[in-house]
Amino acid sequence: MRAHYRRWGGEVRRELHPLGLVLKAGNWYLAASVDGAVRTYRVSRFLSATVADDPCERPDGFDLAAYWEEASRGLEARVLRGTARLRVSPAGRRLLPAMFGAAGARAADGVGAPDADGWTEVDLEVEELPVAVSDILRLGLEAEVLGPPELRAEVTRSVTGLAQRYG
Repeated sequence: MRAHYRRWGGEVRRELHPLGLVLKAGNWYLAASVDGAVRTYRVSRFLSATVADDPCERPDGFDLAAYWEEASRGLEARVLRGTARLRVSPAGRRLLPAMFGAAGARAADGVGAPDADGWTEVDLEVEELPVAVSDILRLGLEAEVLGPPELRAEVTRSVTGLAQRYG
């Protein structure tokens, strides 16, 4: 397939040989062979894609599940930059694995005793500040940021702005 793709450093056009699709934390990813190497692409970042004339062949011994497990670990190691301390409702705790993948599962597993309202405190590994704010806001009223202070301040700024816009 011929793909036009948006990445952090700009847009690229590539010839991809799809190997499989994976769903993680609500996002679809394409594993594809490019110049003999397997790479991962977030489907929502494709600007366009067209079917190429040549057929795609899966490399001998390629195991999508094994590839994805290794790629996920590597991706998390590269992008997770810090830890957010959150207070989450029971519903928020249940959402963590689905919304944050392995990092969310680790946070949900490491939870302490619930308070009188059933809420618990968790440590969630997060990406850099702008991404962490966006990700945590997806939890809505099911979470409160306790720290670090700069993350709490940015979430506060965001929700205050939203309240002013929609209030």
